[in-house]
Amino acid sequence: MNGFAMPNIKKTTKQTAAACYAEKHAEAKDLMKRIGRALKQHLLKQALAPTHWGHAGDLYSVTAQLARVLATLGDRSAVEAKGMEY
Repeated sequence: MNGFAMPNIKKTTKQTAAACYAEKHAEAKDLMKRIGRALKQHLLKQALAPTHWGHAGDLYSVTAQLARVLATLGDRSAVEAKGMEY
């Protein structure tokens, strides 16, 4: 179990599983693009302060979260490599 559940939302119209999946797939793709842009900006901040450990800490947290995302999609290799519980 990944610890996430879909919220119990009452809808006035019926939505198919396929339509919901397509909507969430598009949302995930958009988030991935935004994450890519944010990582580039974060890299620039790190370049301006290369001795600041906070930037490394940020990415420690980000990579752990991304490993969990990958595991949710069926690839547990990253959580296993990090020795994380999932």
